[in-house]
Order: sequence, then C-alpha cells, then structure tokens
Amino acid sequence: MSCWIRLGIEPTKDNDAIRGAYRARLPQHHPETDPEGFQALREAYELALRFAREEAAEPDEPADDEASPADQTMADFDALLLDSTRRFHPAAWQAFNLELDRLPLEVLDEVCWPLLRELLDAGPISHVCARLLAQRLGWASRMLDLDFDNARHVDEFLQRIDAADPFDTSLMSHWPAAAQLETLWYVRTLNHLHREASLDDYRYFASLHTCIPLPADDGLLQRLAIQFSQAGIASKDFLDIVSEQHRLAPQDVDWLYLLACQRSALGMEELALQAWVQLWREHQHPKAATWLLELCARHQPQRLPLLIQAFDRLENFRDWSDDLSDVTQEYGSPSQRPETLGRWFRARQLDLQGIADAFVEWRISGDELPLLAWMIIDSDDRPLQTLYQHAWALHRGDVPLLRRIMEAPEPSDVLDQLVLEGFQYQADQQICWLTRAPIPLALEAFLASDSPSTLPPELEKGEPQALSLLWMRRLRAYDARSLARLAEAFSLDKRDEWLEMLKLQAQLAAQGMLLPAIDSHCDVWEWHRQAMYLLATLDEPTRWLAAQSAHCIDAMNIAREHPLARLQPLLCRLNREQGSASGLLGWLQAADPVHSLLARKLFSVQEALDSTRLLSNDRLFECMRSDIASFNEDLLGRMLLGGVLYHDPLLNAQQRKYLLESITEVVNPQDWFDGFRHSLIKGEPVHPPREAVAEEGVGDAFYLALDVLKDLVRFGNLGVPRQKTLLRMQRAKDDPENGLGLRFAFSALLSWSERLLLAKAETRPTPATAFWRLGTRLGRGAFIWQVIGALLVTPVAALLSGTPVSGIIVLLLGLAFLLAAVLRRLHDMGRGIPMLLILVMLSPVLPFLPLILFGFPGEKLPNRYGVPPDSGGEDTLSGGLQATLRRLIG
Repeated sequence: MSCWIRLGIEPTKDNDAIRGAYRARLPQHHPETDPEGFQALREAYELALRFAREEAAEPDEPADDEASPADQTMADFDALLLDSTRRFHPAAWQAFNLELDRLPLEVLDEVCWPLLRELLDAGPISHVCARLLAQRLGWASRMLDLDFDNARHVDEFLQRIDAADPFDTSLMSHWPAAAQLETLWYVRTLNHLHREASLDDYRYFASLHTCIPLPADDGLLQRLAIQFSQAGIASKDFLDIVSEQHRLAPQDVDWLYLLACQRSALGMEELALQAWVQLWREHQHPKAATWLLELCARHQPQRLPLLIQAFDRLENFRDWSDDLSDVTQEYGSPSQRPETLGRWFRARQLDLQGIADAFVEWRISGDELPLLAWMIIDSDDRPLQTLYQHAWALHRGDVPLLRRIMEAPEPSDVLDQLVLEGFQYQADQQICWLTRAPIPLALEAFLASDSPSTLPPELEKGEPQALSLLWMRRLRAYDARSLARLAEAFSLDKRDEWLEMLKLQAQLAAQGMLLPAIDSHCDVWEWHRQAMYLLATLDEPTRWLAAQSAHCIDAMNIAREHPLARLQPLLCRLNREQGSASGLLGWLQAADPVHSLLARKLFSVQEALDSTRLLSNDRLFECMRSDIASFNEDLLGRMLLGGVLYHDPLLNAQQRKYLLESITEVVNPQDWFDGFRHSLIKGEPVHPPREAVAEEGVGDAFYLALDVLKDLVRFGNLGVPRQKTLLRMQRAKDDPENGLGLRFAFSALLSWSERLLLAKAETRPTPATAFWRLGTRLGRGAFIWQVIGALLVTPVAALLSGTPVSGIIVLLLGLAFLLAAVLRRLHDMGRGIPMLLILVMLSPVLPFLPLILFGFPGEKLPNRYGVPPDSGGEDTLSGGLQATLRRLIG
C-alpha cells in the first residue's frame, strides 16, 4: 500500500513502529512550511493505524465489534483532526468531550496520554480547541504520572496552548485544509516576528509575495493594521481601519501615530506631515522628530540643523535650591540631549552648504568663526539667516537677544513654524535660568556690588564653576570694573579659547575701550553684529577677514565711540583700493589701542611677507621672535636680519639684547665667520668670501644688503639708498628664491629707509628759484633753463658791469650759480658733492660734460634731499614705499 511507502516502513501491526516512522518523517514535512506534504503524511499515518487495527482483530468477531472502545476513541479523534470542517471548530471538540464523558474511567485512563501524543503530532491546531481537551482530561494535574522529559514536553505544550488564538478559528471551518494550515501558520508567524524579532525582519517577511486568505475577524484585521503600520508597510485597507479608529478616538496618541505611519508608507506626504506635526506638538513623539528630520533633509536640507536644534528639548525646570553647590543648579541650564549630538554627526555626513554646514560644524567642533561670517553678511534668504541668528543666540545670546526670539513673528512654512516654536521654548527656558537661577543671580550681584566682595566660594570649582563660565560665554556689554573683577576672579588669562571673546573684551577695557551698552533704542541684532565683527577680527583676523565680504563693514553704521570705529575706515579703504583687507598689519598704528591689540594676533612671518605695506622694524622684530624657528633654513640671512634690527635706533635696549644673543648663537667653523659677525655687530659689515656665501645659498643680493646697512649705520639720513638701489632691494625682497632671513633683512632695510624718506616727504618741494638752498633738489626742466639763462645772462652782465673787477665778480657769481644748479640737479638724481667734484675736475678736459645732466631724469621718490621738485605737494609715497616701488617695477 502507498501509506507504507510514504512512511518508509514495511507493513506492520505494531502501532509504536507506525508512530515512530511518522515522527521520523514529520520534520521533512513541517505543517508550517509544507502543509500539503504534512497532510499527505498524516493521511498515510492514519491509514496505516487503521490497517494495523483491522489486522489485529479476531477473524470470527463481527466487524463492528472488532475495535475496542479505546481504539474507537482514538479513531474518532483522528477523524476529528482530519476533518477540515471540525478540526478548528470549538463546538466539534466540545462534542468530542461529551463522547469522552460516556467512556468508563478505565478506558478514559487508557486513552488519556495517547490522545495527547496524537495532539502533539497533529501540527497547527486551535489553542482554544486544544485547551478544551486538556481541561477535560486534566493533563496539567496528572504530570506526576510522567517521567521528567515527557513531563517537561507536556508542560511546554500546555503553556503554548494557553496563548490566545490569533483569530476565531471557527471562521475558517468551511475552508480547505491546506488553506486553514497556511493561514494559521502565516498569522502566527507574523505575531511571533512582531513580538520576538525586529521590525526589519517583520517587514521583510510580510513583504514577501504571497496569497493568503484572512478570516473576517475584526480583531485580527485591527491587529494586523497595527503591526503593518508600525513596520511601515503600506496598505490602503489598513489605512481605512486606522483612520476609522482615530476618528473614534481622536485623543489616542497610538492611533494618531499609526495613522501617520500608514500615510507615510503610502506616500501621502502632505497628510502624513499633518499627523507627524500634531504628534510632535502635542506629545513630543520621538518618531515624529525622526520623520520630520528625514523630510527636512530631503526637501529643505538648509533647515535641517535648525530643526535639530529646535527638537533639542530639555525638561522645563524652574525650581532651584538656594544652595549654590546643590545638584539642582545644573537643571534648566543650557545643555544638549545625547540624541541631539548623534543627529549633529549624522547631519555632518550630508552634503550641506553654506550657513547650514557652518552651524553643524560649530556644534560638533566648536569652530564658530565661519558661522559668524555667514550670519552677519547680507543674505538672499533673510528668513533663513534670521532663524540661524536665533539658533546662535540660544547658545551665545543674553536676555535681550533671547527676547528677540520670543517676539519673532510666526512664519508661514510649517517647518519654520516648528523651528521657531522649539526656539521659543528653549529661549523661554534660558531666560528663566538667566533671570531666576541662583548662580546667574549670584554672578550679577558679585559684579554689581560696590564693596570689594569676593566671589562666592561655591562658584570656584566643580559644576557651579562650569555653570558660571557658561554664563560668561554669552555675549553682553560689561563696564570696565566688571570685566576686571571677572578676569581676576576666574583667571581669564588662563582659560582656554572657550572664553576668548570675553578675554578680548577685558583686554579692550584695559586700554579704555568698551562695547557700548544695549539700550531700548538700540537694534539688538545690529549691536551683536558689530560686536561679533570686532571680536572676531581681534581673535582670528586672518581667517575672519578672508571669510568676510569686502563690503560688509562698509554698510555698518558704527557709532564713533564704538571700538570698531577705529578699524572701519582702514578696512573700508583697503577693501576699496585692493578688494580685500589682506596686508592689514602694515597699516595698523601702534598708538591706537584697538590697532595694537589686533597687531598682536597678526605677528607672523607669513603676514609680514604678505603685508602690502612695510612693517615697522619693531613689528618685524615681533614677527621674527614669534617664529624664530622658521629662519633655521637661512641662518646667514637670519644673522643679517638680526644685524639690521640691532642697529636700527627704533628698537629699545631689551630688544637689542635679544638680537645680539640671536646673532651670537649662530656659529660656523670657517675662518671668515667670526670676523664677519664682529663687523656686523659693529655696523661696518665686511664682505665674506663669495665662495663661502655661495655655499650658504645666497648671492649678490646678500652683498647689496650689507652695503645698504653700512651706509645707513654710517651716514644715517644721508645713507638712504638711491631709487635704483631701493628698486633692487624691493626685487630681492619679493624674490621667493632668496632665503627667508634675507628677505626679512631687506624688509627691515626698506622699512628703515621708508622711515627716513617719510620725514623728507612731509616737506614741500623747494622752488627752483631758491638757488641758495644748496641741499635741495632741482628738476631737469628748471635746470635746463637756469643753465641756458646763466650762459646767456652772465657774459652780458659782465660786459655791462663797467669795470674789469665787477666783470670778474659777475662771472664768478654766474659760475657759482651754475655750480649750485648742477649740485641741486645732482641731488635730484640722488647724487651729491662727490659727483660734483668729479664733474668739476673733468670739465677743463670735457667742457660740455655737465650738459649730460640735461638727459638724465630725476628720481621719482623722495630722497635724502627732499621730495621731487615737480611733485606739487602730492603724496609721492602713496601706500608706502613698498607699494610705490612695486608700481615703478610694474
């Protein structure tokens, strides 16, 4: 028979052998994965049992009387399990229990455990039906009749059927057996995955393509609607169920959440947005925040950092202890939730641009400067920029700026509304902390006290001190006394960059410069805009000015008493003339306190080289000292630089001592070196051997610098180089092939020369007719007319003088006039008396030699003899000596 083939055994009458074969094949046809194979195996098992009973019966007994009551009961139970119309129907199982009631006790005992074994092997079954049989036979109370392993298995089974069925199984009594098993297995698997696995696993299984009938069980459909919505699986049928339940219970947050999930899954973005916004506004649901952030990242990524900041809601704490060291002091103070930090890092991985990227970077790394640059420029999207200003104010603004957030008008866009609502919640909380919390009040009382009271000791360490520093980090106006007290009480000079702006305010106050107070007539944001511009410029001038629009400060209406007013004209001029504020260091005035403070941050080797205007030698000294190691590749040039600065009378004794030590610490074993160093210190540097200089990587430019230095030291004002020499020096200074020390040495020589030339440039041109002023300059045109006039007038005047003596006197006067004109002409060419003597000595041989002065132009720059004769009082060193030389070089 085919039942034996399917069971894989020979025909037998042994029921135990049949059951063993059935159990051995059962794992290959699990009812949940192969319901058809399980059904065929089950039919083969039932048929084999029936055949074994028939073969075991006595041949002389009637067929109806062959089966014992116990066997008949087992057969009836097998028929119940095989009948798809009764297998899952509790009424049929109740009828079977009534049949068991009619059996004698000994028969009931005989079938008690075999019925359990049959039930265990029956596959998917209704828990309600199984419980009816378990309760009737009292398996739970008869566990002591079993050995340990069987008792454990029975107990596990009884616990399993204690769980409710996923639906009313009687509803599928009219279905085919395969459909019954498949549906029950599918729904139970969904329930198991929803209860025990992740939503990803549930979503994967439920999304597999299949066709499963579902019974008309409202509870099941509602439960599946909940599970599918939670897993984000779209279904219009389930959406209808969830929508109806939400309509019936509009205040139930769970149905609102499921409605939002189902709308999102179906792509109904506008309707989903309404639900998620309601979830956030009314319940601060974390899933709502997640969904809204994802929506913002897709459609408005520039607003994503704003929404992250808006969702960073902390408990609205308002009840602090009076004890400054109590743990409640930190409650309600500005801080950040852990999930917000994770959101910043995830946002950092997106391709954000402009102000959004700068804000995220600030929140992660603390680099505030790029964000400040974006906040104060004129933006095409002013509403977006204003929201970022509010976001910055939550971390750095004081009460006036926080009140600006509270008074902001409601925007029209729903995401902007959520952002502003979050900001206003945080601003209200922070205003409360700043105005009512004990630590801020204690700090305000400390600053307002007229007596020399000390800081409360509780604020000098631990969390109270950290909260005090957090309070001081907010940008506000202080008077000089308050800044001094804060600097002393908290040792601001030893604090890290976190309080850099407060330290800058204290330094300005020490120089008599204060930020103006914020009054009721003041535009609060404009006050902060100007203060941020000033403090950022003083903090990191190179980065800040490079990040700024060239016209940003031009548009600011800065009051005269504001410290930024000391910088505005200079920055505007540089922006107007060169389009940027690069090379600012050379234009700063040492006497101005704001300029002086800014110059300290600009002292660097690169800034000195990039400066469009020559630095004074005291500033070159500071740049050199700030990074002396940069000159290690050019020790000979560094030594020359030290010699130039050492001999400049502008430097004081302490600076000269440092330079002398810098010169003497350079050593070289060659014979010429010690003599060269001594001559350099004396101010009469000798030329080292060319071979030795070539080994050090320098050339003729080095000798040029030595000669210029010698002349300046020896002759002072009269040693100022000629224009030709100045141009050579400028080319050498700008040549990157020269070493850093040599380039700095030329910078120092040019700066020294500029200082001397500027003293001459302040004078007015000497009239050409002032022939008696021999130390002045005479232009070429005036020189030609004076020579021609003297040659024509002197002989005639001598002849008309009347006597030989008077004629000789007139001739001598004419000669003196010519010599004075030649000397003044030589001065205009940068020459002096030595060249005049040469011309005088050569004139007897070459009488027309002085006429060559007609062909040579004069110097365009001021020289040791004054300004050019044809300058007409104009600024001949416009922009400084370096800018003028570069214009001449082209």
